[in-house]
Amino acid sequence: MAAGEASDVVSLVLRGSLITLKRKCGRPRCRCAQGGLHETPALSLNVGGRTTIITLRPEEIPEIKAALERYHEARVRLDQQVRAGVAMLRERHRRGPAKKGALSNRR
Repeated sequence: MAAGEASDVVSLVLRGSLITLKRKCGRPRCRCAQGGLHETPALSLNVGGRTTIITLRPEEIPEIKAALERYHEARVRLDQQVRAGVAMLRERHRRGPAKKGALSNRR
């Protein structure tokens, strides 16, 4: 597999938003000079505290939408696990202190 290629075995998972960039190309006789801007699909995401925009080809949009949905589904599952963990911890605290040595035998 070449550097930078995604493996076919692992499904693509992406965080971010699909956006449409609108811009003028700069050619004086182009339709965009009169207001009909060019549109390009892009993925906007935060990487290391900085917003990054990756332009996309139109044929990539279904794959990117599916990858964004996989991220959303994984995030929902993770949030459910966190809520269950917090509930378990609260229940443990509600029952009172653990018996001495109860956790130390679980190695």
